[in-house]
Amino acid sequence: MLNKIVAAVLITAAGMSCAQTTIPAGSGAYLGASYARVTVKNAVIKGDNVSPSTLGAIFGYDFNQHVALEARLAGGAGSDTLNLAGADFHVKFNRLAGVYAKWSQPIDDGLSVYGVFGATSGKVKVSLGSSSAASSKSSASFGAGLSYQITRSSAVSIEYARLYSDANALSVATRFNF
Repeated sequence: MLNKIVAAVLITAAGMSCAQTTIPAGSGAYLGASYARVTVKNAVIKGDNVSPSTLGAIFGYDFNQHVALEARLAGGAGSDTLNLAGADFHVKFNRLAGVYAKWSQPIDDGLSVYGVFGATSGKVKVSLGSSSAASSKSSASFGAGLSYQITRSSAVSIEYARLYSDANALSVATRFNF
């Protein structure tokens, strides 16, 4: 299932880029960094939510001012604690990885709204003392955000995304074109 989603994202991005006859200034490869708070619903038992944080890297390519393809990789930057019956369960992401097609629409000089669609795979670790268990999940993902172009080669963004059915992320990121 995940392979089909990744293939669909790559084919869609390639098709949209081929439809353009010119590539505006600012197109090309970029690197970025992100910080996210990921809310995981029902982390240990139903009704209990936790919000560990992640730090990540973004690798992307702008085909034109509207279409980009991104790969993202993040690891746990901080854990969140869930207290159940006097025991503190620590929840932390080991990794989050994804591939996304990105559609941007400029709304003002430097300001754009965008949407992403793709696939995310993640591994979360729950520990209690020296005991721990990990769970992996993969799913289609989508999100929306705002991006502000600071200079011709740098931008900042804020984004809300549904990573999978029980995890949502609010992130801030910066990127640099090269």
